[in-house]
Amino acid sequence: MKKLELIEKIFSKEIKELNNKINAIVTFNENAINEAEELEKNGIEPIPIGVKDIIFTKGIKTTMGSKLYQNFIPKNDAYIIKKIKKLGYVVIGKTNTHEFASGVTTTSSIFGPTKNPHDIYRISGGSSGGSAAAVAANIVPIAIGTDTAGSIRIPASLCGVYGYKPSYNKINTEGVFPLAKSFDTIGFLSNDFNQILNISFKLNLFKKIDIKKIKIGIPKWYKLPENLKQYNNELIEKVENKFLDYVAKLGIDYEFVDMPIAQKYLNYYPIIRYSEATSVHIKNKDNWDQYFPDVRRLLEKGLEYKAVDYLEALSYQILIKEELKKISKKYDVLLTPTTPIPAPTIEDVLGKEDGIIRSILTYYTVYSSYAEAPSVSIPELEINNLPVGVQVIANYNEDIKLLNIINLLIKNK
Repeated sequence: MKKLELIEKIFSKEIKELNNKINAIVTFNENAINEAEELEKNGIEPIPIGVKDIIFTKGIKTTMGSKLYQNFIPKNDAYIIKKIKKLGYVVIGKTNTHEFASGVTTTSSIFGPTKNPHDIYRISGGSSGGSAAAVAANIVPIAIGTDTAGSIRIPASLCGVYGYKPSYNKINTEGVFPLAKSFDTIGFLSNDFNQILNISFKLNLFKKIDIKKIKIGIPKWYKLPENLKQYNNELIEKVENKFLDYVAKLGIDYEFVDMPIAQKYLNYYPIIRYSEATSVHIKNKDNWDQYFPDVRRLLEKGLEYKAVDYLEALSYQILIKEELKKISKKYDVLLTPTTPIPAPTIEDVLGKEDGIIRSILTYYTVYSSYAEAPSVSIPELEINNLPVGVQVIANYNEDIKLLNIINLLIKNK
């Protein structure tokens, strides 16, 4: 099917009905077909793409999933949108997000929850849940998300698609509504890894390199602490066991890795995340009653920290990056599950978005955010007929190496 026909199909009654069922795209770009036709006239093949609803798109409503911005239409495109338009990508529409990207479930949104295409009674994950659901349901071949603590990788894991979080600052975030500026990262989701390779290549993030032998490290902290296992010990152990089976079947050398710095200081990450988010929203403090309760509670949490706490957490980030750099001299990549569980039901999550479910779903993903490292969730595990991803992490700024290794892992299956 030609790309123009694919774009026309996205606006068909059949796809619109599918989208209504899962609530992935919340605002369609009604000019998409015209934009695609114009590209074809100029000899450029149009490629449809979904865009998370916190990334500014000129003339297309961008709501941040919030009452405060429900009618906001940006006058300019974000940097990433300008770049991809020049490459022939056509914005099909805006994908649902947890309000202000401040949640891992995509249930707190003015548009309502995004549903998982594998089971519509379950969450899609978040905060890029709409992007993950849109590609998992084959509505669009690729979508843009953002990731601050796992917001691309978590929904990728729960929806059974690929989710790539580049190294921090690899892609300019100008025109993206900020969550925590020290961690906010733009990335991509697709059910076809070639789509991620293609856009990364066009953006000069990827080139082919020759990789002959890989050595894998598994952080010893991959096993969840007992306080989190109380959520569902049997399910969590199933994921851990399936993950170890997957690694063993790769036929690649691997070792369990001591990471004492990460284990000691990783729990300082939230101090930066919450403090910075609160600083973004403090100007709207009189309107916090209009925010979703879980998002408001996290902002209130950010008020609890002192400047000394924030600066201390930043200093530990340097130590964590140094430890990863040292480990990466011996191991090409680190592997963990992406999430400790498959997608919970929407009913189980509603009203408890910032509780234990948040701690569980971010357990594996926070590390590479704190270390500013690139990581990809690949759809490799299945638990109770539901997908769970495997997370592959490389050292900071080794995105090319990471993408090549994942491409090799996929081809060698």
